[in-house]
Amino acid sequence: MSFALAITGPTASGKTALSLALAERFGCEIISIDSMQIYERMDIGTAKATREERARVPHHMIDFLPPTESYSAEDYRADAMRVLEDIESRGKLPLFVGGTGLYMDTVMRGSELASPPSSEELKAKLMASAVTDDEREALWQRLYEVDPASAEKTHKNNVRRVVRALEIYELTGKTKTYFDELSRASAPDVRVGMITLDFHNRDNLYSRVDTRVDQMMREGLLDEVSALYSEGLLIDGTTAAQAIGYKEIITYLDGKCTLSEAVEQLKLSTRRYAKRQLTWFRHNEDAKRLYIDREDGTLKELPELLSELYGMADELLKSTEN
Repeated sequence: MSFALAITGPTASGKTALSLALAERFGCEIISIDSMQIYERMDIGTAKATREERARVPHHMIDFLPPTESYSAEDYRADAMRVLEDIESRGKLPLFVGGTGLYMDTVMRGSELASPPSSEELKAKLMASAVTDDEREALWQRLYEVDPASAEKTHKNNVRRVVRALEIYELTGKTKTYFDELSRASAPDVRVGMITLDFHNRDNLYSRVDTRVDQMMREGLLDEVSALYSEGLLIDGTTAAQAIGYKEIITYLDGKCTLSEAVEQLKLSTRRYAKRQLTWFRHNEDAKRLYIDREDGTLKELPELLSELYGMADELLKSTEN
């Protein structure tokens, strides 16, 4: 079985700086676990590692799809496992870094015993039946009737996920929930030693989020989104167009709000997303928790964080020797 380290946590928690230091100390190559960093030219809004940072440590699973393309968690798992094997073949240690919990979960669970089939013809037919709000509601209700567990996890406007679940059912007679449970029951191909960044005082995280958004605007987020939008690369209904940082600016570009209103909505959306990320990663009781702040709410300095991080990584690596 393979072994990999992972640094997970909410947006703006400091994953990039800590992961670079850890990678340099332990001879790692980084595999991004971010559902939006996979897209080309979406750099500022996704807080992608800079060219200088990528020169320090090799990064994988970023910048390989145009924003018009769709990409699933299962696609990610298959690609990430190939990357992991390549890293190991060169004597390096894989280090997963990011905040997309669903992607991390697909890596940590077992290989699918039976991959659900797909039909482009059926998928296109289902997509075409979900153009209006009423049609999307009807399609979601249709899913709820055959696979309530999947429906409850999927918003009606996430048409691609609703369609995929219905596609699986219509082609196999079995639900997506069935295949998910089958997958979870199988043995994993890789053991992941996870370190999750966390906060005692959530206001510290929210403050970092607001600072991050202001920095993104100074770095040119508006120009980045404007260019992609004007070139038709952020198409309504695609995953990329719904990315936080992009959909808010698109609302401004469409004249539906002022720029300052868009920025405030971006901050709010990001804070809410960060809260959901905290909840997701706290469900993993096996992960080691690296708190960015102390119990009294004061923030730790980088040397203190690195000392704790290295100690946790050492402990995880030693556990593989037993």
